[in-house]
Amino acid sequence: MAPSDAEPIALFPIGIVRSPLTAKGDLPRQSGLGVGPSGTIELDSSIPLESLDDLAGFDRIWVITWLDRAAGWRPKVTPPRGEGKRGVFATRAPHRPNPIGLSCVRLVSIEGRTVAIDDHDLLDKTPVLDVKPYLPYSDAHADAAAGWAEDGWIRYRVTIEPGAESAFSWLAPRGVPLAERARRVLALRPMARGGHRVTVAADGLLTWAWRTWRVDYRLDQESRRVMISGVRSGLDPDRDAPIEDPRDTHELHRAFRAL
Repeated sequence: MAPSDAEPIALFPIGIVRSPLTAKGDLPRQSGLGVGPSGTIELDSSIPLESLDDLAGFDRIWVITWLDRAAGWRPKVTPPRGEGKRGVFATRAPHRPNPIGLSCVRLVSIEGRTVAIDDHDLLDKTPVLDVKPYLPYSDAHADAAAGWAEDGWIRYRVTIEPGAESAFSWLAPRGVPLAERARRVLALRPMARGGHRVTVAADGLLTWAWRTWRVDYRLDQESRRVMISGVRSGLDPDRDAPIEDPRDTHELHRAFRAL
């Protein structure tokens, strides 16, 4: 859907992201909110090491990426917060005419061609196009108008009932960090809106889906509280349907249901 008279632009990745995030549903909605995981950027061997000289003195960096798993684009999209559709250029949606990502991440360390980062929103194997330093004196504008997103992010206090805590504790050493993920995500977006993977039952119980797991909770808007009451398997116990994420297995789900 490119303009008919547009000249193509050739770009090449300078590196690749290594991240524990492998599925789109794992991603935080933005970098820089304190909800992203640790990861690394591995620079290509064609990039001289001296290109990283002096970068270690910065707390944060901009990472420009090619969102290679974005499929097509639309001029209007439904953002995960706010109501109704918005023009794509008024959002951070990954599905754009050119799927270029911009992430402000925390710089942890640099060793050789490996740049360790934290608090990011990048899938594993995402191509990196460029890295730039974050400059607080020019990049931070606290009094800037934010259009339809003016209200900002509201944080909720997350509490976990004993039954859910027990389930989280059983899953954690088996490679399912569901408690950490639930706390981070539901503290920022517990509502049932487009893209949130949240459904509401007739009795008002909300369920958040992550990979093949389901977390049940109630939401108190007045006190800004999320109360997690239960954890369930999201697989049909009578079917061995394929599982996209290799970290989840039917054997794991069967053992969990047997608790």
